[in-house]
Amino acid sequence: MKRQPDNIIGILGNPLKQSMSPILHNYWIKQNRLNYYYCKFQIENIKDINKAIKKLNIKGLNVTIPFKKQIIKYLDKVDKTSSLLQAVNTIKNNNGLLEGYNTDVKGFQQGLDEFKSLSMSKPAIILGAGGACEAVIHGLKEKGIKEIYLMNRTKRKAEAIAEKYAKVLVKGWMDKDIINNVGLIVNTTSLGMIGYPSLPLSLRQVDRDTKIYDIVYNPLETQLIKEAKKNKLDYKTGLSMFLGQAQESFKIWFKIKPTINNYLIYKIKNNIVSR
Repeated sequence: MKRQPDNIIGILGNPLKQSMSPILHNYWIKQNRLNYYYCKFQIENIKDINKAIKKLNIKGLNVTIPFKKQIIKYLDKVDKTSSLLQAVNTIKNNNGLLEGYNTDVKGFQQGLDEFKSLSMSKPAIILGAGGACEAVIHGLKEKGIKEIYLMNRTKRKAEAIAEKYAKVLVKGWMDKDIINNVGLIVNTTSLGMIGYPSLPLSLRQVDRDTKIYDIVYNPLETQLIKEAKKNKLDYKTGLSMFLGQAQESFKIWFKIKPTINNYLIYKIKNNIVSR
């Protein structure tokens, strides 16, 4: 008779239909022979979530849209990065003490590290001022990017973020003169995701050394990534950030850094394509 897992971890959010996290984490759980199971917790609101986690003795959770900011008030402590970003994407139940972490910054940086070379002297552009924007700002600043330009369709939203940081400047949405002369373009908008319009950006005239990083991973090839390939630019998809942040979460829960192999990448890609 197959032994049932003693412990539960999972993901908290709404909606969760497209989430690849259960496939990823359950693969790592099996690979490391841990008696756990990773499942989805799709709920409408998180009132008293701290009591539920403790009562059910859930060992850890990933937190996604729309609860990353709301969850903080239900936690006993948060790490420095979570406090700076005012967003948590990982919870560890440490013997009844709920600890909050943010692994998005390290996840984003994992993709940056995969580029062969990245200019530190040229500015970087971040497209979008939503939930992932500040994690990307922190990730770029920690890596030593000197100047960051923020472009968002609603300029006021970008200005509210930019005023928190030195050398983060708001520029006009899709300003071609700026786009064509930067070292890195990062898309953090929902444009390009399944069910959303494509990002209206031509890369035909950008500098040949410009790097493209789209943090969207569903679909695997957004229109921006197709545009980067067409113009022979070095690019990273959102799969790099997704896998990187997940590795960090797993390490927080189990003190094990799980491996990313070709079979796992194939498994994730195959599930994205088939949905």
